[in-house]
Amino acid sequence: MICDENIFMVDKELFIIDKTEFNKVSVASRSDGIMMVEIKADEDVDIVLVKRIVNSIEKIGAGKRFPLLIVLGENTLPNAEARSYVATPESDPYAIAEAYVINSFTQKLVSNIYTNLNKPARPTKFFNSQEKAVEWLKSYL
Repeated sequence: MICDENIFMVDKELFIIDKTEFNKVSVASRSDGIMMVEIKADEDVDIVLVKRIVNSIEKIGAGKRFPLLIVLGENTLPNAEARSYVATPESDPYAIAEAYVINSFTQKLVSNIYTNLNKPARPTKFFNSQEKAVEWLKSYL
C-alpha cells in the first residue's frame, strides 16, 4: 500500500519512509526510528556489500544514527572478513545498536562465533523473530 511515492505503509502504525534496493538487499528507514536492512536468502555477505549497505544507510538516514535491524534470509552468512570489519566502530558510524534476525542453525553458530570472537563494538543481539528484535532496538531510540 503506497501512501505517497516515498512512503509505504507496513501496517496501521508503521511506515517505510524511504527505501533503496540493490542486488539481494533492501535498506529502509522506518517511521518508528529504526533503520532496516533485509538481505535475501543465499547471499554471501562480504566487506564490499557491507560498505554498500552502510553507504545506503548514510544516504537514506541523512547521516543520522539509528538502531539497526538486520534481517538475514535463509543461508545468508557474512564471511570472516566481513564479520571482523562489522565488529569495528568504524564500519558503521550510523548504527547505535544492531539486532539480527536469523533463522537457521548455521546462522546461530556463526552468530555465537561473531559475538565471542569478534566482540562487536556496538550493542548487538541475535533474535529468531523480528518482533523481539524491534522490541529490543526500541530501547535505543
